[in-house]
Amino acid sequence: MKRGRPLFRWPGILLLCAAISIICIEAYGKKEPLNTPESGRPDLVTIDTLAAFGKLELPPVTFFHDKHTEALLKEKKDCKTCHLVEDDKLSLTFKRSKATRPAEIKQIYHSNCIGCHMDMAAAGKKSGPPDGMCRSCHNAEPKIAAARLDVEVNKILHFRHVGSKSVPSKTTDKDNCNRCHHVYDKEAKKIVYVKGKEATCGYCHLEKQKDDVKSLRQASHLECVLCHLDLANKEVKETGPYVCAGCHGKDGQVLVAKKNQEAVAKLPDKEIPRLKAGQPDFALITLDPKLESAKALKPVLMNPVAFDHKAHERSNDSCHVCHHKTVDSCQTCHTLLGKKEGGSVRFEEAMHLRASKQSCLGCHGEKQAALSCAGCHSHMDKIRRPDDATCRQCHMPLPKTVLQGRGELRDDVVLTPKQKSGIAEVMLKGRNMKPGVYAVEDIPEKAVIRELVDQYEPAEMPHRKIVLTLMKGMKDNSLAGYFHSEQGTICQGCHHNSPAAKKPPRCGNCHGKPFDPRQPNRPGLQAAFHGECMGCHKAIKLAKPAATACTECHKEKKKEPA
Repeated sequence: MKRGRPLFRWPGILLLCAAISIICIEAYGKKEPLNTPESGRPDLVTIDTLAAFGKLELPPVTFFHDKHTEALLKEKKDCKTCHLVEDDKLSLTFKRSKATRPAEIKQIYHSNCIGCHMDMAAAGKKSGPPDGMCRSCHNAEPKIAAARLDVEVNKILHFRHVGSKSVPSKTTDKDNCNRCHHVYDKEAKKIVYVKGKEATCGYCHLEKQKDDVKSLRQASHLECVLCHLDLANKEVKETGPYVCAGCHGKDGQVLVAKKNQEAVAKLPDKEIPRLKAGQPDFALITLDPKLESAKALKPVLMNPVAFDHKAHERSNDSCHVCHHKTVDSCQTCHTLLGKKEGGSVRFEEAMHLRASKQSCLGCHGEKQAALSCAGCHSHMDKIRRPDDATCRQCHMPLPKTVLQGRGELRDDVVLTPKQKSGIAEVMLKGRNMKPGVYAVEDIPEKAVIRELVDQYEPAEMPHRKIVLTLMKGMKDNSLAGYFHSEQGTICQGCHHNSPAAKKPPRCGNCHGKPFDPRQPNRPGLQAAFHGECMGCHKAIKLAKPAATACTECHKEKKKEPA
């Protein structure tokens, strides 16, 4: 019996160990507060490497990268503590350069991570979970989520890199484009720099690694982060961020934006110098007869569009506002019938798709969402085909010009890029870029709405004040100026479905009183007035008059004595 007593003690010992383990796990697994209240931590990395080999035994590891970076800096250690150096560059994988078997990968993580924690704990320093505290790292439901803001190299950030003396050229070229841009030479089987072929990284580096081409995430970290680290090691004053929060965190992006603005403030006229990459100042957008049958195209071709390339560059932060992954001509991928390289999007669709931010109409539609424009444009019909006059604002007739030795310009003439640019310039110089409006004295000061007089007095609308406010909103806006250059265009914001005229038809001419069920798409007069006025106020976020405050527009009628 005495020999058996220890056996009865084991359950109690095991329960005690379990209790201690739970307490320790809870202590080590305690979560830090969110570093940004609305978005979580940008440095949270989910380590699930073994998922590629099958079902995981334990949940993925929740790893805070910046937290470990800061801890290493306190110990005067750097990235090489965790990442190996290969070909003079840090490997992005942990403590290995090539993929190995699952058991070996597991051993690499456990021996190095836990080993480092144990060494620091033995030295009396604050450390991470020791051996045996599996759930402290393998957390199925972490309370802190990964939240990384997207990074965009916009025009000013690109300019700062191009003009940085800390980023020298790899060759004797005066520019340093070759520090980042490259293409793959299939014959030489290596990456090389080709001037004039500087495409966005995403052209080759996709979301996921394909064959030997690294993913966009891998490529950007290898090029950007490691370059910043290299500059920091050389004690360069301006290095760029090299921790996760520096690029992907809210505070980090605010700091980058501040530095961008400081750089712009130092420039002459506070304007970013135009990056010359062989692009034209003016472009003639039309399908090239050399690419597709001119005979087949002729029945469907409209007049070409003269495009002010230089002005659009000045008005946008990046070339990618219009271009996708390369800066090639649109028709390279978007043909008349569409092809695989262009996602089967036809040329006409690429220019007119309202749902695409990179189409002409889609981009202009986004501009119309501004408060100074939304009052009219928010409720305009976006589905109905525009009239011919609207199309002609972009599809202008070709000028009667003479080309060198060719005589009068014809539709079937194949033009050189230089000739196209010259024609586009002529067409664009003839445009009126100022908004047109009638003389102030010709704009009625008030519009008195008497049709619905019943419970209320007639409503007085400050007509002239509204028109002049709309015109003020277009000041210094060349896009709005051009599309509202004809007198009366601004009037069509309210007087829709009628031509631009000094005296447009009255609302009651079309909107019946009451609603006509035979015309279900045409609201009655009361609904038309309220929809137009209240819809505008809502779109421009006008607090007063409120939609429910009837007497702010309509004075209540005084009751006659009985």
